[in-house]
Amino acid sequence: MRQISINPMKDSVFDSKVREMCKSCKRYGKKATCPPHIESVEYYQKLLTKYKSGILFFKIYPVDDEIPYEKLSKDSSLEMSGKILSERNKLFSEGHYFILGLGAGSCKLCDECSFPCRMPADSLIPLEATGINVVEMLSKFKIKIKFPTKENFYRVGALFYD
Repeated sequence: MRQISINPMKDSVFDSKVREMCKSCKRYGKKATCPPHIESVEYYQKLLTKYKSGILFFKIYPVDDEIPYEKLSKDSSLEMSGKILSERNKLFSEGHYFILGLGAGSCKLCDECSFPCRMPADSLIPLEATGINVVEMLSKFKIKIKFPTKENFYRVGALFYD
């Protein structure tokens, strides 16, 4: 898994069209950490650009016809979330107390989501649900995501902190 240091003010790319794409997800409206149950793009644009530092986490996963897509999706999302939570805890132990972790894809901790969330300390809002254009943001670091993704798929998460 790659880690890229970012400047939240300069490197964040917001676009309300990204958030609109959430409506095409089969989990739309079913997750406490996803739209329409989270704050607006404008809220996150104002909030995230106030952080002094950030880390993007990025990993490419090969599509494997032997493994069902749902399993690949869940496993990769949980792996990314685990990494973000681990790094968040490390930063907190180092004295950073304003920290926000954003996951890759919808939360996969529970088979069925509850409102309010049963595990708010471990569940992460998807990076793209905040309106961050992940494709454009990664292109700033010479990482190109091409669509459609047939051979690989991508997981991107982030930490913002002071």
